[in-house]
Amino acid sequence: MCLQLDTNNRHTSDSNWRLNTGIGEQSLKKRLIGLVCGMASTAFAQLGGGYLGPAVLSSGASGVGTRSGQQVDLRFYAGVNGIYDSSIQPVAVNANGTLVTINGLYGVEANVGVYGTHDWKTAVLGLDYRGTFREYNGGSAYDGIDQFLTLGYTWQESRRVVFKAQALAGTLSDGLAIGVLPTITNNEVATPTSLLFDNRSYYLQGGMDVTLIQSARTLYTFGAQGFDVWRQSSYLVGVEGYNARGTVEHRLNKNTSVGFNYQRQHYDFPKVFGQANIDTGEIFVGTNLGRYWKLTVRGGIFHAEVSGLESVALSPVIAALLGQTVAIQAFYRVNYYPSGQAALTRRFKHASLGLSYGQLASPGNGIYLTSRSDNGTASYSYTGIRRASIAISGGYSSLNSLGQGIAPYRLGFGGAGFTYTLPYQLHLVGRYDYHYQEIESLTYKHTGNRVTVGLMFSPGQVPLSLW
Repeated sequence: MCLQLDTNNRHTSDSNWRLNTGIGEQSLKKRLIGLVCGMASTAFAQLGGGYLGPAVLSSGASGVGTRSGQQVDLRFYAGVNGIYDSSIQPVAVNANGTLVTINGLYGVEANVGVYGTHDWKTAVLGLDYRGTFREYNGGSAYDGIDQFLTLGYTWQESRRVVFKAQALAGTLSDGLAIGVLPTITNNEVATPTSLLFDNRSYYLQGGMDVTLIQSARTLYTFGAQGFDVWRQSSYLVGVEGYNARGTVEHRLNKNTSVGFNYQRQHYDFPKVFGQANIDTGEIFVGTNLGRYWKLTVRGGIFHAEVSGLESVALSPVIAALLGQTVAIQAFYRVNYYPSGQAALTRRFKHASLGLSYGQLASPGNGIYLTSRSDNGTASYSYTGIRRASIAISGGYSSLNSLGQGIAPYRLGFGGAGFTYTLPYQLHLVGRYDYHYQEIESLTYKHTGNRVTVGLMFSPGQVPLSLW
């Protein structure tokens, strides 16, 4: 929207000046309106993330509280679901020394949440909160509460300075709950590989970025964040750490940006001796492919310095002397690995499609510590103008330890959910999730399924969208 300028009350001298310089009244009016529109559109592009390059690295309100790739007004919901769950893997062994397995359990869960965005003149707030209260029939040991909160805030302090802040906090014990978490960038604490076991964990992450806009084509971004993960089981290892990052980006034209990103990550593992320092440098390019497609590609290398403890086999002579076959020793390793990500998105009027692949450093999942992670995902979401919304997603992930010398871990996952609007502001909801876990070269394999169906109450004019 452009401002309308009042030109009815003008001085004679102004009219003479326009006449003498050859600028007509209508011409001047059009130029002034065009200038105001141009300034407004530039400010909107800066605030809304019009630059393409760091789309996969952006923080603040970007992606928080949105649905089907679009901003939505704040929306509250609450309801009850019936559940069937065959995915539970506790941190426990039976009398034979093998992992305890749980047959499918039936139960009920209550849900409450709120999501959406709110705009001010120079700021945007994004909110995504989900609380789940679960009770199983005949399996009270696995009852629990999962809560996820994501807050993002973007503020354009001036024409040349933009601040972006983001915070995550939560507690969860259900590994498949990861499938319904909002997807955001710079996420160190709640990823698809967060839980190999279903065990209570708590996470907290917060950070801020500041973008300095040098010109209409060039900008610089600097930021940092800290994070912490606590795990209830004494057999699982938590992590704490930070990362600091900087980006320079240059816009080649209205569709394409290029740049360079550097990031420093540090991990500490409080329950064991071990830490890691990781330096990553990547070149990126972002481009619009036509009106609706956007492609972002970044690639480079990361340098990892990892220290910790490992088990080593003793020689037969030493083993006979000490009466044990293995010993624990400290290690320190330095390696270089490729790093990068490719993301392709397509926005429709009421839907969005996303494909991504990435290889990067990861703090692990409580069993695997500092690791090289490979992730591939595909997702589609639709929020109709009448009654229905659907979401489909799937992918895989792997962890390759950078120091522990253990076999790689693999995870495949997929899910789909729907909502359908009923009378009296009620919504029929349902979701199915599947995952498959294995540790390469070992006999460990675990498959899980989870189904939920229920009713939600949520006032609003458009269909409820939970994922």
